[in-house]
Amino acid sequence: METENEKPELIPVPIWRCKNKECKSWVRDELTASANPECPICKGPMGRSMKHLPKLVKKHKAPRKKKEESLW
Repeated sequence: METENEKPELIPVPIWRCKNKECKSWVRDELTASANPECPICKGPMGRSMKHLPKLVKKHKAPRKKKEESLW
């Protein structure tokens, strides 16, 4: 039996898109480090835009507990 591959639900996401016509770079707004980022590829200016993308799933790892040192 074949199972159908479910396509992820697309939601409108704010992004930054490179203004250089030859560069196709874009970055999710939530992943930028500054209020006015530069293009990570060509270092040119970027402008705000929207793109329909799958919801970003943040994988959170629980902090590891240090093992208690043996008294022996």
